[in-house]
Amino acid sequence: MSVLRRISSWVHLYGGLALGGLLIVISVSGSALVFEDALEAWLHPSLHHVTPSDTRAPLDEVFGAVEEVHPDATPWIVDLPTAPTEPAVVRLGPEAPSVYVDPYRATILGERPSGEGVVNTVVDLHVQLLAGRTGSLVVGASGLLLVLLTVTGLVLWWPRRLTALGEALRVMWRQGAVRFNYDLHRAGGFYTVLFLLLTALTGSAFIFYPTTQQIFATATATAPWPPPAPTTPERGSDESEAVSYQAAMRAATEALPEGEPTFLYVPQEPNAPVTIRLRTPPEWHPNGSSFVYTRPSNASVLRVDDARTAPWSARVLQTFYPLHIGAVGGLFVKWLYVILGLAPAILSVTGTMIWYQRWRTVAPAEAAPNATEENTRPVVLPADRPSQDDPSPIPRRP
Repeated sequence: MSVLRRISSWVHLYGGLALGGLLIVISVSGSALVFEDALEAWLHPSLHHVTPSDTRAPLDEVFGAVEEVHPDATPWIVDLPTAPTEPAVVRLGPEAPSVYVDPYRATILGERPSGEGVVNTVVDLHVQLLAGRTGSLVVGASGLLLVLLTVTGLVLWWPRRLTALGEALRVMWRQGAVRFNYDLHRAGGFYTVLFLLLTALTGSAFIFYPTTQQIFATATATAPWPPPAPTTPERGSDESEAVSYQAAMRAATEALPEGEPTFLYVPQEPNAPVTIRLRTPPEWHPNGSSFVYTRPSNASVLRVDDARTAPWSARVLQTFYPLHIGAVGGLFVKWLYVILGLAPAILSVTGTMIWYQRWRTVAPAEAAPNATEENTRPVVLPADRPSQDDPSPIPRRP
């Protein structure tokens, strides 16, 4: 066995055993979240479905309806409806409730505490393992380790002889459970290698976003978009005047006529702008990556960040989220992500079973040094002869 295969064997075995449980949790929760929005609408239909009307109410009326219920609260972010039957969701803060509003009639549909519900729990489990920032760092590190396991697995999968390629690509269904499990791990890992690398790298990139952003900015020799500059009052204007969010929305859509508004960020500081996020075709990102910053007092446009003209580093990063969640390609791709998303869990289980089967047969031989050769030779695969290109990290005994 070459040095590369020996090192890959060791890393793949012990890394897989150490990471197996985490990969199962992250994998299963990730598959469930492919249809996150649909699950939320199904679990809470009264909050997520409205009857369309001819025109929508002005955004200021939506804010007014929320202010009547929460007079002392300052809105934080507004999820703007992008479909005729969707509500507007006014989030009152990271730990405060979210208020669901009928965008046509400006009436309150209901509200939910922050982080409440099954779907939010699954999101927290997938992103943070229910452990806050520490959990998210573990998830990010797990993604990078999954990349290492995938690469070492590919090294071990690679047949030593070209004639054995067909055997490495197929799953034997009728030669017993042990052989089926082994082939499923080997061939399944190869068939899902691109998906594993894609989701692992993009997922880790989110956790370590500042570092990822700097890497891509350096690699492409382009600077990332700067944060919005603080506003300064215009001569004769009064920044303490009430903000017209409808005017800010109108200014944003005039600045980017092709854009569809998806979020509105309410200024939380006295000199912060009103920020409107838009999706400008042909963006992949479902929420869009274009931003328009407006002055709160008079809705004048301060800056426009059009995703279509962004620096190369920003354009690359804009593709990570839609690629990670399967937002490119429609319903077929989403279902494909649900199925392929279970691959890390399946590979963890099958890999552990391969290790256990071989440990169970090797251990008695080590415990009985005087046993005969016939009794100590393990039968690893229930086939007429073992595979000559078995890449499993547990070495066969003579």
